[in-house]
Amino acid sequence: MNNDRPDLSIILKYHFGMPRVMTWSFPVMVLSIMTLLCFLMRCIMPTEDAAIPPTSLIGYSVLVPAMALICLVIPALLLSRGQTDLLMGRYSGVGIMLVSFMSGVPLNLVSVSVYNLFCWIWLRLTQRIVFPAFFYYAGTDSIEGRILSLLSDTAIPGFACSLFFFGLLWSRFRSKERFVGYIIISLTFALYGLDFINFPSLFIIGMWCCFLRTNSMNIFGPFFCLLGIKLTSFLLEGTLDKVDLLSIRSYSDIDSTFLYSSLPSLFIGMILLSFFIKILTDFKYSYLNKEEDAESDPDIPSFDRSINLSLILSAILFIVSWVMLFKGVHL
Repeated sequence: MNNDRPDLSIILKYHFGMPRVMTWSFPVMVLSIMTLLCFLMRCIMPTEDAAIPPTSLIGYSVLVPAMALICLVIPALLLSRGQTDLLMGRYSGVGIMLVSFMSGVPLNLVSVSVYNLFCWIWLRLTQRIVFPAFFYYAGTDSIEGRILSLLSDTAIPGFACSLFFFGLLWSRFRSKERFVGYIIISLTFALYGLDFINFPSLFIIGMWCCFLRTNSMNIFGPFFCLLGIKLTSFLLEGTLDKVDLLSIRSYSDIDSTFLYSSLPSLFIGMILLSFFIKILTDFKYSYLNKEEDAESDPDIPSFDRSINLSLILSAILFIVSWVMLFKGVHL
């Protein structure tokens, strides 16, 4: 009697094997695996007796770029299969890069305000601080420390994120699926960050960077925007700062000035972003029509091709990472 049941190896290859034409779910699965492995390595590192503690600026400057290389850069280069035009995008001029960089100013106002407000609400409701997977205590008082912070906290991981999230993942969604793609990419971007208090802000930053990737037509738009966010935080230091989780125990320890400055900053930032939306949208359609925007759609698998068991595996692995984060295994 013939056995009509499909072979197990075929099923596993369909759900977990590398697709012939890259989908968006396979890179997400790879990212979830590598993120969990890197977080496990962080958890087993000594924090007190080590010559270079992982919570020092130097330790942070080693761990975060290394994680970006392992989780983002190498998978992006391997999974793109040499299609650098889809990964990097097309050159669109210096002007749009400058606009992208300047958009980091209002985005900083929005992201920092959301961070402070969410931190206050979370501590008010739970009285529990959830520390991020990677952080450092001090070391940014000197110019050298600020440069090291800029490189390790933004420049290197920012380029890696632009390459993976706003390069590889963005290119796996058709033009008509962009908004759904924005949500998936931004959610994955925030999950990779392993920073609960910063999760809403990272999601907002991810959505804006997806919009920048579409309208600047390359990954350097999001990259320069991330640089703009960091540099703005240096310029606004003392005026609009993030709540320092290391200096508080409960919501009552948060100075009222954080709330008073966050609410108007959020409002101003949203107004300024609306102007950038208008500028960037006009630029795109003066440079690229809808037909050209959709010219690569036939080479991109349909959205439902990515819906398989690999998404369940990705969700499980991310949940494991975040449960460990909430339990403070890395502290």
